[in-house]
Amino acid sequence: MAPLEPWEKVFIKLTSAQSSFADVDPNHGEIGCATCHGGKEPAEFAAAHDTAYGFVRDPSRDAETACNPCHTSIVAGNLNSMHTKAWGERNVIAERQLGASADQTNFDECPAELTDGFDNECTSCHTTCGQCHVSRPNSVHGGFINSHLFSSIPDQTNNCMACHGSRIGVDFRGELEGNRPDAHYLKGQRCWDCHREDFHADASAYSSRYHLPDLPKCTDCHLGSTQSNPYHVMHWTTSASAAKLACYVCHSQPYNNCNSCHTEDHWKEGYVATGTDSFAGGEGYREYPGFRIGYNYDQNLFEGEYIVVRHIPIARDSYAPWGHATLATYDERPTWEYTSPHNIRLFTAQTDTSGGATCYENCHLTGDKATANAQLYLWQAFIDSAYSDESIANSEVVVDDHLPDTWIIP
Repeated sequence: MAPLEPWEKVFIKLTSAQSSFADVDPNHGEIGCATCHGGKEPAEFAAAHDTAYGFVRDPSRDAETACNPCHTSIVAGNLNSMHTKAWGERNVIAERQLGASADQTNFDECPAELTDGFDNECTSCHTTCGQCHVSRPNSVHGGFINSHLFSSIPDQTNNCMACHGSRIGVDFRGELEGNRPDAHYLKGQRCWDCHREDFHADASAYSSRYHLPDLPKCTDCHLGSTQSNPYHVMHWTTSASAAKLACYVCHSQPYNNCNSCHTEDHWKEGYVATGTDSFAGGEGYREYPGFRIGYNYDQNLFEGEYIVVRHIPIARDSYAPWGHATLATYDERPTWEYTSPHNIRLFTAQTDTSGGATCYENCHLTGDKATANAQLYLWQAFIDSAYSDESIANSEVVVDDHLPDTWIIP
């Protein structure tokens, strides 16, 4: 998302019927600029925005002071929300440094290089109240969305996808070459039509976004799908007679994977993908489309015996620029993680039945297409060859020992 010109970021445009900010946003207009932003008032533009007079560019960085008088309960929860604290990131760092039994509550037990580096860098990506409700996030260079009008629901393009763009936004809009937009996107559905969880809620007890209550499920809308066709009857997660598949296994298109690992703009160049993981750009390109089916290593959390997984941007020495040379227990968490792509289609490469074909011909390791279909799965041999330093870490997510004995295993 291209940055705005400096004047565009702060310009409060008034229509012919408006004479002041109070006309743009009557509720906040009653408070007055200086109440939130500080500074000198009345004054000329330069003086009013001079930090020498106490001007604060983003008051909601201190939400307890700026937002709390009116939004007390929201501010109280949001101080420890998933968006504010990035608990999931704290959890994975703790696991890879302290061991698999650690979680986000143990993060402060990590070496100071990790905790300080996280506070100085990672948290800079996570937004303030204002960067969701009045302006674009700093990560895309900021700027008002609608003339300083506060919106209770963030803007899908300028807020949600500004931060969640390289994966969710690219998926949802069908921007990967060869993909089509998500079926829900084409029907005009927006993020909050499915995501109704409380984004402001205290999430300190949850080790990832997937542990949050009230997460969307396909069955929230597709209630009768378990019996809607023979493939669902055989493979739905309620089936007792066959392998249980997460919906994404059948209805997801390829999605972005990452191999580079970054702190302080230092990039670690990774595996040059081939086959179904091929990408344009050559060595050093840090994102590439792919599709891999892995074994569900946490069936109490994720539905299905088989899930789709993506490679995440991590390595043993990811935090070397922070002064932390290697993660002590790097092997205790997979680097191919569960993913929930936002690129859902009814008919994908896996479900294409045109010309009289059947679904199983597109994914089962039987018949003439067994060798080609094997490229869809995450194998130990593939990890050993392409990600040799991650062989142990991913031993629980590879499918080798879980597929039917009658299948042709490469």
